[in-house]
Amino acid sequence: MKHAILGVVALAATALLMVGSSLTAQDTTVAAWTDPVEFVAEATSGTWGSTSPTPSSIVIVAGNTNTSLDSTVWNIPSSSADSSFCVVVTVRGTTSTSAAWQLQADMTLPPFNGRTGSSGVYYQGSTQASFATTNQSPSTLLISGKSNGSATWNASYNNALITDVQPLTITICVSNTPIAATGAASYYSVTQSPTTWTDTKACVAITATGTVTDLEANPFFFGWVATANLAGAKSRITSAGKTVNYVGWSPAPSSGYEFSTSPTTYNPVADSYSITSGRTTAIKGTQSSTITACVYGY
Repeated sequence: MKHAILGVVALAATALLMVGSSLTAQDTTVAAWTDPVEFVAEATSGTWGSTSPTPSSIVIVAGNTNTSLDSTVWNIPSSSADSSFCVVVTVRGTTSTSAAWQLQADMTLPPFNGRTGSSGVYYQGSTQASFATTNQSPSTLLISGKSNGSATWNASYNNALITDVQPLTITICVSNTPIAATGAASYYSVTQSPTTWTDTKACVAITATGTVTDLEANPFFFGWVATANLAGAKSRITSAGKTVNYVGWSPAPSSGYEFSTSPTTYNPVADSYSITSGRTTAIKGTQSSTITACVYGY
C-alpha cells in the first residue's frame, strides 16, 4: 500500500571529511535542516531503503470510512539497541450506527523499518485488538477490534463494532524490528576529528549528530553514512619512520550490527572507508553516535 508521506525524500549524503597530516582542527559538515511538513513525496515498500524518516502522523491511518483515528502517541525507546516499540492509538466510529473499525499501518516506514507479517505485534493492556496482514500486502498491518459474538458492546474484549460515541484507546506493541534505514542528509551532521596521535597509533573520531528537533513529528531512529578519511592518520605514522600495520575500530563493526564499512579489509589500511550505521549506532532527534578508527603502526 502506498501512502503520501510528509517528508523530503532525499539520498543520504556522505559526509566526506578530509583530515590532513597535522589534524589540528576539527572538520565539520552540516546538512541544512528541512522542515518535513513543507514537502510531499511518495514511499512504497520497494523504495524504503532510500527514503528519509517520515512524520509520525502518516504511518498509521484509518483503514475504512467507519473509522476516525483521533490520536497517535509513539513510545520509542531511548536506545536504538532496543528493537521494540509501542504506540497508543485512540479510534472512534464516524456515525451513530455500529460498524466495524480498522486501522492500517504502513510497515515499510519507520519505526516498523520494513518488517512484514503480524508476528511480534501484540496489544498491551486491557483493550484487545486483532492484527493481520495478507499475502498480497505483507507490509500492510491491518488492525481491527475483537468480537466474542455477543450483542453487548465491551470496550475491552467485544469492540469490533463502534459508533461515534464509543472511543477506544489501544496500546499496540511491536518487537524485533529491522535496523533503521539511512535517513536523509538533512537529518544529521557528521564531524571527524583526531584523538590519539602518536608515532604508532593515530586515531580519528567520526561523530554523527541528529538535527531533528520536532520529536512529535519525527520520533523515530534513522541511520547515517559518513566517510572516514585515514590518509592523514597513515601519514602521521609513516612520517615518523614507522610502518602502517592495520586499522582498528571502536566499537567493532560486528558484522554490521554496530555498523558496516566499505572496504571491509583493514590490513592493508585503505585511505578512506565508507561507514553505514547499524543497530546500535542509529540515532534519533539530536542524539549523537561516535565511531573511532585507529591506524596502528610499528
